[in-house]
Amino acid sequence: MMAILRHNRTNYKILITDDDEGCRYSLKNIFEPEGYTTYLASCGREAVEIAKHEILHLLILDIHLPDFSGFDTFEFIKEEKRTVIPCIFVSADTSKELKMDAIEADAYTLISKPINKEIIKYAVEQSLEKYY
Repeated sequence: MMAILRHNRTNYKILITDDDEGCRYSLKNIFEPEGYTTYLASCGREAVEIAKHEILHLLILDIHLPDFSGFDTFEFIKEEKRTVIPCIFVSADTSKELKMDAIEADAYTLISKPINKEIIKYAVEQSLEKYY
């Protein structure tokens, strides 16, 4: 009988980038008790700086940031890391155009704000399972 190996959640590092401090800390409070390590950034520049120095397994990016867009931030991080990294975009704007932009950016998914705890947890688990 073959055993299915599952990665320990404590091995996964998630970068959460949102200019809304409440949203950042809400997401941190969802994932850290589950065993994930989280890094928090309030803008694209901070996110790119963190990505330069940390091993990351998943990005949760707000699309509307004060400096770069979430899409630009994702591109900068992919260039910096030179690897495939899953990204979950979050936004209050879930227009068809934005959904198409997320697909074109190679995002794992786009989740609408306000963020439903069960939906974001499921998306994170599924994206990590798919990529790792």
